[in-house]
Amino acid sequence: MSNRTSFKYATVAAFALSALAALTNGCSAAQSAQQAAEGCSGLSASASSAQATIIAWQTALTNLGTAATNLEAKWLATCNEMNGALNLDTTQTDAGKACGVLSTYINADLAAGVTVSLVVAPGSCQASASVEASCEASANCTVTPATCTGGTIEVGCNGSCSAECDVTAPSAACTGSCQGSCTASAAVQCSGTCSGQCSAPTWSGTCDAGCTASFSGSCGGNCTGSCKASSGTTQVTSAACAGTCSGTCSAKASGSCSAACTGNFSGGQCSGMCTGSCTVSGGASCSGTCNGTCVVTGGSASCNGECKGSCSASTSPPTCSGGSLNCAATASCQGQASASLTCSPPQVSVTVTGDALLLAAYQQFSGDIGTAFNQTLAIKGPITTLAGETLGAFQAIGDVGAGGAACVATTLSGAGSVTASLNVSVSASASVSGSTS
Repeated sequence: MSNRTSFKYATVAAFALSALAALTNGCSAAQSAQQAAEGCSGLSASASSAQATIIAWQTALTNLGTAATNLEAKWLATCNEMNGALNLDTTQTDAGKACGVLSTYINADLAAGVTVSLVVAPGSCQASASVEASCEASANCTVTPATCTGGTIEVGCNGSCSAECDVTAPSAACTGSCQGSCTASAAVQCSGTCSGQCSAPTWSGTCDAGCTASFSGSCGGNCTGSCKASSGTTQVTSAACAGTCSGTCSAKASGSCSAACTGNFSGGQCSGMCTGSCTVSGGASCSGTCNGTCVVTGGSASCNGECKGSCSASTSPPTCSGGSLNCAATASCQGQASASLTCSPPQVSVTVTGDALLLAAYQQFSGDIGTAFNQTLAIKGPITTLAGETLGAFQAIGDVGAGGAACVATTLSGAGSVTASLNVSVSASASVSGSTS
C-alpha cells in the first residue's frame, strides 16, 4: 500500500516533538531525550493513567490499521469477482481502481435507465470480550462497561440495544422512524414528501394520471368542471384549461385531489398510503429501506447503528453526549476488540431491472459483498474516533512524559494512512451499491 500519511498528521507530529522540552516534569534533559527516543516502547501502564491510556490507544490503532488493510484486500477481491462476472477488467491490484471499474459499469447502467437496489442488513457481530477486558485491566480501568457522567452513552452497535437505536446507512432496512428518504415495496403512511403512488383519500402534489374527484389546480390534460382563467370562470367538459381547474383532470394534475393517484405521484403530501419513496426532515414511520437515519425507540431486539443505551455487541467506542466517560481507556479498548469481530452472515437483498448479467453477478457474490459491508461498518466508527485523538486529550488525564508525547506524535503520523485505507473501503461500498455519495 502506498504511503497515505497526510500533511496534517505530519504537522501534528512535528508540533508534538517540538514541545517535548516542556514535558520533562522534573526529568533531566538526557532522560527526556531518552524517553522521546524510546517513544511507545518506553511507556509503562504502571507509570501513570495517561501513559496506560496512550498504550491502549496506540495498540488499538495498530490493530485497526491491520484490519483496514485486510478489508481493502477483501474489497479488491470482491470487486474483481464482480468485474470477472461482467466481463470487465480484472487486472487492477488496487481496491479503489478495481471497484472504480465496477462503478463505471453500474453508473452507465443507471444512466441507461437500469434500476439497481442493493440492501445489506449487517449480521450480528460480537466483539472479543477477552480482548476488551484484558485491555481495560492493563489500563487500570475499573469501570466495565463504560458509564457516562452527566450525559447519555452512545455506542456503535450490532446487537440488541436497550434504548434508542439510530441506524445511518446508504440503504438501511428500517422498521422505525426514518429521517431522510424511506423507500418501501409495500404501502406505508408518509408524513413527508411522497414519490411513487398515493392512495385515497386525499393528496396534494402532482399525479401524471390526473385526478378523478374534487380536484383543484393546474391540469395538463382535459378538465371537467370549471376552469378559472384571468378572464373569469367557465364550465368545461373534457377540455383544456389554461387556468385553475376545479372538478376532475385527465392527466398531469398538479394541486389537491380527493381520490387516489393511479399513476406516478411526486412532490407532495399523501394522506393515504405511499408506495415508493417518502422523504422526511423531522422523521416519519418507515417499514422499508431508509436512506438516511432510521430511529428505533423503546428498545430494539436488533440494532445495527448508534445505540443510546447498553448494547449486547458493540462495534465502536462509546461516546458520551452531554457528559464524559468514566473510564478514559474504554474507547481504545473497545477499538481493540472491534479489530477482530466475529459476525453472523449478513442478509443481502438485491433487485436489478434491465441488466440480467449484473443481477446474476450480485446474486453469485452476495455473500462476499455482505461480509465486506459488515467489516466496513465494524471498523469505521472506531477508526474515525481514535484517529481524531490529540495530545491534549491525554495530557488532560495526567502526566504523559516525553515518551508519551513522542508516541502520540508517531501514532498520529500513521493514523492518516489508516484513515485513508478505511476511506478506500467506504468508497468501494458505495461503488458496489451504485451510490455516488
